[in-house]
Amino acid sequence: MDFMMVDQPNRQTAMRGGLSWLDRECETRYDKTFANCTEAERTTVLDDIAWPSKTQPGMSHGAAFFNMFRDLTASGFWTSKMGIKDLQYIGNTVVPEWKGCPDEVLTKLGVQRG
Repeated sequence: MDFMMVDQPNRQTAMRGGLSWLDRECETRYDKTFANCTEAERTTVLDDIAWPSKTQPGMSHGAAFFNMFRDLTASGFWTSKMGIKDLQYIGNTVVPEWKGCPDEVLTKLGVQRG
């Protein structure tokens, strides 16, 4: 997250605004900042903004922030050593002989060799 905020400074204002939105929302609901809320209180607020199509009117800024934050978090994980290992990504490796797409994949896709 730190890398992205430094690498893409145009996102900094949106990030600060989203974090401020979370604090204001929690102060309105629970009279405390997001960090000082219980896990259940934080979960309730985040559940309310996690899915834009289900977000109530007036919560669109929170939903936009949450989606940006979720995308940055996913990008960070899937490009980390742990995420790459989880994907079983082997990177640029030599393939001595290309035998085409595996039969089980073709079957799953409903495609036949031609």
